[in-house]
Amino acid sequence: MLADYHIHTKRCKHARGEMREYVEQALVLKIPEIAFTDHIPLPDKFDLAHRMAMSELEGYLREIETLQNEYPQIRILSGIEADYYEGFEEFLRRILSQFPFDLIIMSVHFIKGWGETNWVFSYHFPDRPLRDIYSDYLRTLSKGVDTGLFHVLGHLDLIKSADLSILERNLEDVQSLLQRIKKQNMAIEINTSGLRREVAETYPTLQMIPLIRDFNIPLTMGSDAHQPDQVGHCFRQLEEELKPFPKLTFRHYRSGKAVEYSFTVSEEV
Repeated sequence: MLADYHIHTKRCKHARGEMREYVEQALVLKIPEIAFTDHIPLPDKFDLAHRMAMSELEGYLREIETLQNEYPQIRILSGIEADYYEGFEEFLRRILSQFPFDLIIMSVHFIKGWGETNWVFSYHFPDRPLRDIYSDYLRTLSKGVDTGLFHVLGHLDLIKSADLSILERNLEDVQSLLQRIKKQNMAIEINTSGLRREVAETYPTLQMIPLIRDFNIPLTMGSDAHQPDQVGHCFRQLEEELKPFPKLTFRHYRSGKAVEYSFTVSEEV
C-alpha cells in the first residue's frame, strides 16, 4: 500500500488517541510507511487552539524517535504540517531549519485580510464572485510555494465547496500554481479526509490528476488522520479510483530528500 504521510496527534488539540495507536493501526492495515505531521507552532500564539506550542516540539520529536526504535517493522517519519500565513515566513524558516523534519507539508488555513479570524472555512463574501474568492486562496498558496520552504502541498483545493469546482472556475490560477510547484520540486498530496466530509471527494479532486501528471509533479498520500481509526482512510478505495491514471509517480521522503517511484494499479487489485 501507499504511505500515509499526513497524521496528527493530540498535541494539535483537535485530535485524539496516543501516537502508538496510530502506528498500530497502520500495522493492521499493512501500511509500510507513515509520517506524523502535527501543526507547527506559529508566532504570537497564533491559532494556538489547533497546534503545538513551541515547548512541545522537542517532546513531539522524541516520541517519534521512541516509536521508530520500538517499531522497526514500519518506517515512521518525523513530519510537520507547516501552515503558511503571510508575514510568518521568517519565523517558519527559522523553525524549519532548527529541527530535522523528514517531511514538511505546506497548508493554508488562513487568508490574511479575510476578516477577524481569516479562517478559510468561515469565509462569507456574498458580494464577491466565487472565482475571486478562490483566486485569493490560490494566490496565497502560490506565495507559500514560492518561499521554497516545503516538500509537499497539502489538500490543494481545501476551500472548495461541493459542486463548486476550483478547476472549472480558476483553471489559469491552478495552472500557474502547478508551474510554481514544479519549479520548487514539490509534491502534491492526495488527501482522503474530504471523503469523510460533505464535499465527499479527495483534496485535490481526482479530476485534477491528469493536469498534475501533465506537469510531471509527483504525489504523496495522506489520510489527515485525527484519530487512530482514520489512518489509511479510503486508501483501498482510492487505489481502485486511480486505475484510469496509469503509471503515476509517487514520492517517498528520507531526511527531507525525495525518492520517487512509479505506482501502477493493475486490474487485479
